[in-house]
Amino acid sequence: MMKLTKKELQLFKAVALIIPDTTTQLAKITNTSLSYTSTTLKKLGKKGLITQQRYNNEKKPQIAETQHASRLRRIIQETPHLNLDIIANKATTILAALTCKNIRTTQELLEESDVSYSTLWNYIEAARGIGLIHKSDTITISPRYHEIKEFIQSYQNYIHQKQATKLAQDAHIKWGCQDTYIFQTKKTLNLQPTGISAFKKYGALFLTPRNLYINTEKPLRLEDHIINHILSEGKQNTLPLLIVWSLNMDKIDTEYLNQRSYRLKTKNITETVQTYLQTRGKQKPEYLINWTEFTEKLKEYKDE
Repeated sequence: MMKLTKKELQLFKAVALIIPDTTTQLAKITNTSLSYTSTTLKKLGKKGLITQQRYNNEKKPQIAETQHASRLRRIIQETPHLNLDIIANKATTILAALTCKNIRTTQELLEESDVSYSTLWNYIEAARGIGLIHKSDTITISPRYHEIKEFIQSYQNYIHQKQATKLAQDAHIKWGCQDTYIFQTKKTLNLQPTGISAFKKYGALFLTPRNLYINTEKPLRLEDHIINHILSEGKQNTLPLLIVWSLNMDKIDTEYLNQRSYRLKTKNITETVQTYLQTRGKQKPEYLINWTEFTEKLKEYKDE
C-alpha cells in the first residue's frame, strides 16, 4: 500500500485549508521551495489526492474529486487539532490491517503490519493516547475516528484499483487488504486464479463471464480459495461454495479454515455453511438454497 509521508500530508492540509491560487503561492505560504512543492504535488496527484489546473500560466493545486481525498479533507476541516503524523508513513499499513482483519494481540498486529516492534509499539502508544485505537476482543479503530477508518479503506481501494487496471483495463476490485487484492476481469491473465475461478481444480467447474485473480505468488490452498470466494461474493452466489465444499469435505483442514476465516472476517459465513452441511440443510439461513435443490445440483458434479 502506498504510504503517505508527513510532508505530503502537510502540503495536502495546506491546500485543503488555504486553497491557494497557484503552486508558487502555496510554496510561499508553506515556506518550501517551488521545486519541492511541485514534486510533492505530483506525488499527491499519483495518489489521487491532488489535481492541478492551469491558472494564469501557472498551476492551481486543488483537492482531487476522489472519495479518499474528500474524506481526508473532511478529517482536516473537522479535526484541525489532529496531528496527521498518526496516519503517516508506516501508520497506513498498521491502520489498514486493523480495518480489514481481526487482530487480537500486539504480536498478531506485528505479523500483519510488516513493521519493526519499536515502530509498532511507539505507534500504539501514540494512537492510544488520542483514543484512536482500543482493545476489547480485538484491537480496533475507535468509532469516534470512523472518518480515518473510512479514509484508509477508500485510499486502499483506490491504490488497488489503480494497480489492477495496469494488469487489465476492465479490472474491478472485489476485495483488498493492505498489499493484497482480489479482482475480476474478462481477460485471461498469467496470475493466480482464486475463488470460483480455482474451484475447477477441485472438481467443480463453473462457467463464468469473468475470471477472479489474486495478486500474490504465494501458493493457495483450497481453504484459501473458499475464503476468497466469500470475500469477493459475500452472501451472494453461494452454490459454487457449497458444491466445492461438499465435493472436498474430507480434504478441508477445518482448523486452518477457521483460523484464516476469523482473521479475514468471514467466519460467520464459513461456520454457517459448515452447520448447513452438517445438519443436511435443517439449519439454513435465507441466503443458502433449499437442501433438496442443492443435492440435485451436487449430483450433477458427482455423476461426471
